[in-house]
Amino acid sequence: MINKVLIAIDGSKHSLKCVEFGAQIAKDAGAKVLLFHVVKPYRLPDSLKKFAQAEHMATIDADLLKKGAQYLLAGALDAAKQSGLKDIEMETEEGPIARTIVSRAKSFKADLIIIGSRGMGDIEGMLRGGVSHRVETLAKCSVLVVK
Repeated sequence: MINKVLIAIDGSKHSLKCVEFGAQIAKDAGAKVLLFHVVKPYRLPDSLKKFAQAEHMATIDADLLKKGAQYLLAGALDAAKQSGLKDIEMETEEGPIARTIVSRAKSFKADLIIIGSRGMGDIEGMLRGGVSHRVETLAKCSVLVVK
């Protein structure tokens, strides 16, 4: 039985497909949905912050990343609502992406995690196997990887 579904959102086309799949599954099962985005910790060393300030360079801070996350989640929420879902929550957390998804799925008591096969990752993700693979490995519940 599927009562709770966590859908990982990162803004990629795969994660938007996750919303479509997850919304249909959750609707059919009468499940609650958590749209979830993880902000990867971004810490600029103090020496580089001082350099950037001295050179009048813009830097990316965690607040800007969290605002961007809210924008991504709002779009996913609209898509989920259009499918007819009503019991939907949205959350953003900061941390290592795969471990944070798995940890939140556990505390949410998710029966299913839905994640895209390819996200907005970088070369590190390709070399280390990607977030979806790590989530599959770490999660205690079922994981649906959407291509």
